[in-house]
Amino acid sequence: MDPNINFIALICAALIPMVMGFIYYHPNLMGNTWMNANGFNKATMTAPKPVLYLLSLVCSFMVAFFMWGWVTGGGGVDTFQVTDPVDGHSYVTFQHGVFHGVAFSIMVLFPIFVTMKIFESRKWAWAFVNLGYWSLTIILMCGLLSAWR
Repeated sequence: MDPNINFIALICAALIPMVMGFIYYHPNLMGNTWMNANGFNKATMTAPKPVLYLLSLVCSFMVAFFMWGWVTGGGGVDTFQVTDPVDGHSYVTFQHGVFHGVAFSIMVLFPIFVTMKIFESRKWAWAFVNLGYWSLTIILMCGLLSAWR
């Protein structure tokens, strides 16, 4: 295992999808739009079993680990990623991670959600609500992982 991996940062990044989910899918923000797009209502919604939250957290850690490699090149901290490099561009910043998160959102998440919308006959609202959640979540994860190496 690479000694340069910041496991505290990975754990914090893995918590971002949970925190974002509680905020983003709240009925006062995007929750009602999401429920309508899925044909749900408050009467039919039930809370997931606790084991599913644990499974979600494990999956979030897997995403965080992938995003760590995405923003750091899998190297964590090395001579090419110092905070004051010769070329004048620091790659150990929140902004650098945001760039990676936006690029991932446009080049990976957008095509996935649009394709799922098309072939699963979903509503556009479903695609854009979920795309918004995952884009914001990935952007925050990448920002944190880039800045806190």
